Amino acid sequence: MKRLLVSLLMIVIVVAVSACATNQPATPDPTPEQADAGGTVGDETDAGVTVGDEAEADIIIGVSFGQNVHPFFVAMQLGIEQAAQDLGIGNLMFLEADGSLETQVTQIEDLVTMGANVILLNPIDSDGVVNAVQHASDNDVKIITIDIDCDGSDAFVASNNYLVGQMLAEYVIEALDGEGEIAMIAGIAVTSLRDRREGFMNGIAGTNIEIVAEQHAAMQRADSLEAAETILQAHPNIQAFVGVNENSAMGILSAVTAAGRLDDILITTVDATSENLVAIRDDLITVGVSQDPYMMGYLAVELALRMLGNEAFDAFTEVPVSYMTIDNVEEFITRERGYGVEID
Repeated sequence: MKRLLVSLLMIVIVVAVSACATNQPATPDPTPEQADAGGTVGDETDAGVTVGDEAEADIIIGVSFGQNVHPFFVAMQLGIEQAAQDLGIGNLMFLEADGSLETQVTQIEDLVTMGANVILLNPIDSDGVVNAVQHASDNDVKIITIDIDCDGSDAFVASNNYLVGQMLAEYVIEALDGEGEIAMIAGIAVTSLRDRREGFMNGIAGTNIEIVAEQHAAMQRADSLEAAETILQAHPNIQAFVGVNENSAMGILSAVTAAGRLDDILITTVDATSENLVAIRDDLITVGVSQDPYMMGYLAVELALRMLGNEAFDAFTEVPVSYMTIDNVEEFITRERGYGVEID
């Protein structure tokens, strides 16, 4: 019964996406970072993406988000939808796992059963989805991971998350003149957070900066808040508190605010989400590193067509990242509003 309901839901989603494709926002101009990285969405499309003997309108692309109510994944979905419209793909199936590994595994299996040619996958657990990914591959369904990778994927579209961690480290080192006590809330369940942590740790190696406390609670905001409160009580003299995603940064911000330490603790974050942007604009969070989930989604669809057309493709497509500070945050607010993200 559960699989029947899922199948019926996906049929409705396909019809709905096909019917409303012409209502999507126009493809935005590339940011300076995208132009610097070489090529734009328009350049790549103009170069021609073919799919051999299979018509674009007959291609089925399934999408499974670990969670898509988060603004990051809302922007990613907008990019996927825009690319599908621009490239003439009429069949998209969007599913979200609401943070449940069991649900996502079932969704991957159901997308295979429903005849998806390609699955765009944002894993909720990098290790936990491996068997389902292998099942898809065994049935000749291509897997493109977005933002978070897993073993067995055919290609990966994301930021360089190791670089993200290094950028946070470089900023903290400069701000603290290479010495001081700091704390971190990180995560190990997914590849993106692991890579950011590794990049940060290697970045501060050889300095006199000491991580006096670290907890792996970045996946859930409530867990991050509790961890940050505990750390502040045990280490009241920290000079910087490193968040590696929005959930960790928002938990840290709430704890630091409650402790009355906003004026003397540097806070970091990652992602140009509405809450992060507002916090940076209002001088509550010192620095962030921006990713571009809209472009991740758009480029993943282009990559899917190349795969189906037996064209050469890169196993990793890197989407550029940038610092966000109070000095340039309005540029990112404008970009995200152009993607349809609501920002107060």
